[in-house]
Amino acid sequence: MNGALAGANPAVTAMLPAADLTTLFSTEPGRVQRQFANADGDPVWTTVTQSVVRGLDGQPQWHVAVVEDTTEQRVLRDYLRHQALHDVLTGLPNRQSFLPKLEQVLSRPGSITLCYLDVDSVAIVNDGLGYESGDELLKVVAQRLTAVVADENATVARIGGDEFVVLIEDSPTTPGISALAKAIEAALTEPVLLAGHGVGVSAGMGFVRTSARGSDAMALLRQAHSTLRRAESGGKGQWGIYDAGQDARDRSRLSLIATMPGALQNGEIALDYLPVEQDGEQVASAVRLRWHEAETGPVSHEDCLRFADDLGLSGQLADWVLEEACAFAATEQLPVLVRLSADQSRDPDLTAQVAEALRTAELPPQWLWLSLAARTLAGDLDALEDNLATLADMGVRRLLHGITFALPELSVVERHVLHGVEPAKPPTEPLARKALAAILPLLQATGVLVISDDELPGADLVVRS
Repeated sequence: MNGALAGANPAVTAMLPAADLTTLFSTEPGRVQRQFANADGDPVWTTVTQSVVRGLDGQPQWHVAVVEDTTEQRVLRDYLRHQALHDVLTGLPNRQSFLPKLEQVLSRPGSITLCYLDVDSVAIVNDGLGYESGDELLKVVAQRLTAVVADENATVARIGGDEFVVLIEDSPTTPGISALAKAIEAALTEPVLLAGHGVGVSAGMGFVRTSARGSDAMALLRQAHSTLRRAESGGKGQWGIYDAGQDARDRSRLSLIATMPGALQNGEIALDYLPVEQDGEQVASAVRLRWHEAETGPVSHEDCLRFADDLGLSGQLADWVLEEACAFAATEQLPVLVRLSADQSRDPDLTAQVAEALRTAELPPQWLWLSLAARTLAGDLDALEDNLATLADMGVRRLLHGITFALPELSVVERHVLHGVEPAKPPTEPLARKALAAILPLLQATGVLVISDDELPGADLVVRS
């Protein structure tokens, strides 16, 4: 109790220099974390538990310190913490650590710039040169982004597979968004040598610049991401600046799209059957999806098809529509015209869905008129033609809707001997109207029916709304 060291076992003397042994003791017993240095000067982290030993008379006689070397556990803990907060591949902060950083910056005065960036080339490099090259590409992107903003108070993070964010706390010398976008683009487009090949990199970027204090970090990140997606709709390597008005419109539309699966499951989406007339007599019924959303109002058939494609619901929607339409046709003893979405038109399972619907309804195949999307020709001609050929073998009547009478479309109409076409809404300019009036008789001379929703002059069949 007088402070003299009574003894130390071999384990603790091997762990700590003799000079540190007397420093283990304090006036109060307890458990503390202590850092020391070993004989080589390397740090040694310990847990020191100090207690008091009392004699038979109950009076304190000795201080006893038990020392545990926790260096390895601490190193492992720090490593795991770093791994949890950083991207393993690039070493940049990850999403989990970036969001607290963004919240911290938003709590301070001043303007900030947030860039959400999506690298375009990663999937191509992965498939073409291998995943090792793709990983190397991401490392280079991380290094170049960091170099671009090296003179700024900035944070670069990787928050997704090929997605990065750059956060800048603006200063008087921070470039404008246009200059910043050009600097990032210039840095990334410099070819990267991968597997012996020079590979160019492009990226889409969405920028938000704000001085709002206390903004929600997740909301700001979403704004930058939605700006990126709008920029990407214009092609690869594009960038955009956040527009609050456009963002509000986009959010309204996306909110509507997000509710579609529930509306379909709850029966809020129904089918209407509109008469298809020839010379005033009904010859078929056109199937149209009807969805009256409580907040936004009526949603058109074409929007329903497009939303289903966006959500990956096109197969489920096709099953239901084909089953209902074929059952209606069998009951009414009248052909039905079903207009398909782009994804449904190229779906390799389409013919199996049609066969099942025809079998269930016991409907003659010629009473099913399937109108495939002409815009599918732009990217999936083979898939569309496979479906057209198989449907012809089944005896189903085939049409194209949204047709603009481009040469590839006319080629498909003749090559597959289609039953009919549904033209896209024609432009109002006189020249376009004259061209349409001239081409309709050429089509009709081949036996193709022209079907119109809006009483197109010269149409053979009219869908009455």
